[in-house]
Amino acid sequence: MKRLSKNLLSLFSADIARRLFGFIAVAYLARILGKEGFGAVNLGFAVLAYVMVLSAAGYPTLGTKKIAQGGQPELVGSVIGSRLIATIIVLFVVVFTVLTAVQDTTIVLLIILFSCAVLPQIFFVDWFFQGKETLGIVSAARVMQAFVYLAVVIIFVRTINDILWVAVGSISGECVAAVMLFVRFRMKHPDVHIRIKPSLHLLKQSIPLAVGIVLTTLVINYPSLALGIFTTTSDVGTYSAASKLVYFLLMGDRILILLLLPASARKYSDSPETFNRMLTDAMRWILIISLPVAVGGILIANKLIAIIYGSEYGSSIAVFQVFIWYFFITMLHTVYTAGLIGVGGEKSYGKIMLVTAFAYLVSVTAGTCLFGAIGAAFGVVIAEGISVLLMKHALQRIIPLYSSEKILRVFLSVAIMAVCVAVVIPYGLLWGILFGVVCYSLMLILLRAVVWNDVKTLIVRFT
Repeated sequence: MKRLSKNLLSLFSADIARRLFGFIAVAYLARILGKEGFGAVNLGFAVLAYVMVLSAAGYPTLGTKKIAQGGQPELVGSVIGSRLIATIIVLFVVVFTVLTAVQDTTIVLLIILFSCAVLPQIFFVDWFFQGKETLGIVSAARVMQAFVYLAVVIIFVRTINDILWVAVGSISGECVAAVMLFVRFRMKHPDVHIRIKPSLHLLKQSIPLAVGIVLTTLVINYPSLALGIFTTTSDVGTYSAASKLVYFLLMGDRILILLLLPASARKYSDSPETFNRMLTDAMRWILIISLPVAVGGILIANKLIAIIYGSEYGSSIAVFQVFIWYFFITMLHTVYTAGLIGVGGEKSYGKIMLVTAFAYLVSVTAGTCLFGAIGAAFGVVIAEGISVLLMKHALQRIIPLYSSEKILRVFLSVAIMAVCVAVVIPYGLLWGILFGVVCYSLMLILLRAVVWNDVKTLIVRFT
């Protein structure tokens, strides 16, 4: 099997396993802790996300690039030393801020404990193996990380009084994964002398990368922080319950970008005409896959939320019905992003991400203050929609994209599917999903929105 195929299979399998373990943990914690406790946990995770990207400071991405370009294993020492200094500074700032700004003692302890999960990340050398394109150990470490976290949560979290154990589980998972990766590194390179020392040169190179990563993290985690600041932890729980389901659906987004980005760059270099057709086909397949998920999600939200989280999370239904469109828009965003970077539009991409971050701050803050959790969901969808429009406009200025004549047939198939699901869903969630899938598949075939030649072309193009 080719290295690319093995890496993609490894990443895809690991991503499914990680998200499955994470999904089980989310559903378990939501029921055990209630909206208040579940919201507090997700507030802690949101802070941890910022702590991780700030302490990483772009070093892992830079390290991956340097190793891929032939950098020596001794680089590990410089990266570890630099991350150590950055982590100490970030932890100090976070602890000081939380102690002075947060009144709730439990929230203070929870955030500080969660933030400590960044310490084992210093020795998290997944970036080295990514640079070497040996992703099997990386996938194994990530799966083990999620498994250990889930095990600690299920064993030790029995009531809301055990909420601090959730943070302990996060720390435990990070420690196990870091040890696995670092031990494998030493086994592969036993003769490498690691001098743990910070590097000012690395810092200068990593800052631009860190800015982009921080902006992305801001976009994803800001709603939970905004709800925690302007409303209550119960609203954080309401929003998180809905958003976690949507993020679970987005596991295919990462694989899509791994396929599209190199393919876009290669096809555009070979032939802009071929690139155009490839991107047009990719957009049509995204519509075929993601649009029925978004529409169907609205129809099954009531039963889905009740089965997974329980009746206490009834307020999450409307939030999910709004937030499910983030899944659809993000999939479109991935296609335009891959296309824009593939044609050399990195500068345009950076500017758009700055505008996107500002749009998130404004729309999510306004939505949260005015309408709470559902307002935050609307804010995310609106900001992501703005970003997609900007990406599309930037790409169109470089190379005009075709429009597929079969898109209207896809829309009609989705509309008929929606009617079928609405009729059947009162008889049960499973029947609604199965009937929707069968109905939609038949309509795609009958309306010739998808033909066998389309499938063959897709297989050839991305293999």
